[in-house]
Amino acid sequence: MESTADTGLSRKLAQYLEKLPEPTLLKLAYGLEREKLRGTKGLPFDELISALRPLLATIGGERPGLPDPMRHFCQPFEDLLVTDGVRPRRGQISRSAIALVWTWLENDLLPDALPDLCRHVTEKTLEGDKAGLEAAVSVMHESASRAMRAEIERARKDTAYCRELERRLSGEEGLDDARKIADVLAIAPAMIKLQKMLPKPIENLDETMVKQVRELYDEVSEEAPERAIYIAYGVAGRLREPHQVLRLARRIAHQRNDILISRTELAVLGEDILSEMETIAAKAEAARPGRTDLEKLLEDVKRFTRLSKGLTTEIDLRRCGEWGQRLLGARAKFSVALAEELSRIELILVRALPLQQMGVYGRGAPQRPDIADAPSKERSDKAIAAVHFLHGITPYAEAVGAQSHCCSVSKQVTAYLDAYEDRLLEELRLSDGEQREHASLYLELVAHFREELGYTDQADILRRRGLAAAQG
Repeated sequence: MESTADTGLSRKLAQYLEKLPEPTLLKLAYGLEREKLRGTKGLPFDELISALRPLLATIGGERPGLPDPMRHFCQPFEDLLVTDGVRPRRGQISRSAIALVWTWLENDLLPDALPDLCRHVTEKTLEGDKAGLEAAVSVMHESASRAMRAEIERARKDTAYCRELERRLSGEEGLDDARKIADVLAIAPAMIKLQKMLPKPIENLDETMVKQVRELYDEVSEEAPERAIYIAYGVAGRLREPHQVLRLARRIAHQRNDILISRTELAVLGEDILSEMETIAAKAEAARPGRTDLEKLLEDVKRFTRLSKGLTTEIDLRRCGEWGQRLLGARAKFSVALAEELSRIELILVRALPLQQMGVYGRGAPQRPDIADAPSKERSDKAIAAVHFLHGITPYAEAVGAQSHCCSVSKQVTAYLDAYEDRLLEELRLSDGEQREHASLYLELVAHFREELGYTDQADILRRRGLAAAQG
């Protein structure tokens, strides 16, 4: 287990590496891998390379460098890896599983064979022997897969041993990740062929690609039908838009009908998309009102919309079918959660731009901006985030069932800003000293709100009117 100090250093290292430009990251990775293969001493190569891997995974195209044995080991399932902290879905593997599985192989499963296999891989890499390297890596993949699958099968039959493996591999999810790794390594040649066949990332999975993948899928299905699904997961891991993987499902089923596709072996691809949408909706529903991170919620709205539109574009969803019902259910749940957040925006705005009553006329008394104090930074920041969210969600409101609420709140916000502006300009004309300073700060805040709503021209006009009022 890592100490608190080690965790802190790892976090600082990750934060530093995140700031480096892509060319520098690639150059650093190349140098570290080269020196590690040469046997250079004095640097924590494994720790540095492990910290680099999640960042390198985000860089498209083929990565240069001299891969070490562990990188070769991971190549067949590299497109299935997800960053630590992200809960893996079916067909995904947590990056943290790599070190645990490698240690398992090193200490228990292949204590004698693995060092020898790694030495062969390193020698062939440094010699530049491409054919020899491919053969050495293939033996490593096959040996690791066979050893892991034997132990996992034993664990399936032996409850006590299963618990022991879960302890070694960090729980049930860790054991499941190990199972996926073993299955993928069993079809490593096909997975590597897939990677050479497709670009990364895939902007558009066209018909030519679908045909090639279908042929590879059929080849794997003949030899290992229970593992052919990883071909589809490998494609999904490279897609910019995950819903496009349904084009492969459509080709295999020879149908666009969701009910028929849901009965094929690739139904899990549609299930995964629906599950992600349901997770987004459930997370929004569970959020505490007023404590929601609106920036993250907006990203969830965009993601939900892309998944929803992609799903309905790629296949024909029937309202009466299971998938159609699940989509409608997730959309309804998400819509309710969004409506609750939207309903709070006007109140947040009123608190950031407070009014006070004039005279003693009771509730119906006229009001004017309260400029006794400067704007509250906390309330201002909260209102800016809320207005930014309102503007950001507008293009997606119809897709997530929030169009009516969004339109209503937009009108309320605009009406409040219009009325507040006129009164604030009057205060700016009549006030002096500290109160005029406060009025100017409020005017700039209102202009900022206008900009967040996309009305930059109105913001500029307001600033000019403010200058004229202050001089008048």
